[in-house]
Amino acid sequence: MSTAPLLEVRGLSIALPARPLLSNAAFAIPAGTIVGLSGDSGCGKTTLALALLRLLPDRYTVRGSIRLRERELMGLSERQLESVRGAEISLVFQDPLQALNPVMRVRHQIAEVIRAHSRAEGPARLLELVELPATDRIRDAYPHQLSGGERQRVCLALALAASPALVIADEPFSALDAPRVVELAKLLRSLKEKLQTSFLLIGHSRNVLAKIADRVLVMRDGLLNGS
Repeated sequence: MSTAPLLEVRGLSIALPARPLLSNAAFAIPAGTIVGLSGDSGCGKTTLALALLRLLPDRYTVRGSIRLRERELMGLSERQLESVRGAEISLVFQDPLQALNPVMRVRHQIAEVIRAHSRAEGPARLLELVELPATDRIRDAYPHQLSGGERQRVCLALALAASPALVIADEPFSALDAPRVVELAKLLRSLKEKLQTSFLLIGHSRNVLAKIADRVLVMRDGLLNGS
């Protein structure tokens, strides 16, 4: 049996023309763990997350190795990456109101993701996983009719639809008050144990991340600690 980590990054460097953003970063995410990524606003945390999924625009130069289950992602074509994005690695964007389609009801957004992934869970099961009641109020709501915490959970449900091995969540706690932060942290730990899903949680507060993550990485001045 392989003992390789779920995700292994080596020598990852990201740059814009004449502006290096990240230099020679290395880290690993074992299966079934939560890793935090902390750093000041604008330090490049989201850029790193997008680089892992090969979603950065062409103006960025990305070098290094990104291996998922020992499969190198850096050399894959866009067509090959389609089977990775969402199915193997999912991304939860920072602003759930912008991430969700404003003119589609929750039930239709869930149905659309289920159609896109043949391995997807059913809609009631997805809402149950993120501890949202599968009521008509939730399923028939448009995103603006839900609270911030409910929208966050809908986005998480969509990210879990195809049972990905890794979920990357960009600033999942930033728009929540203290009680909702505690609730979401508890939910993420529960999902890790129940599904053996790994999480990369991006956030400003190292203290918040330290309370939930098995390990916290810190980005500063283009470097990543713990490398």
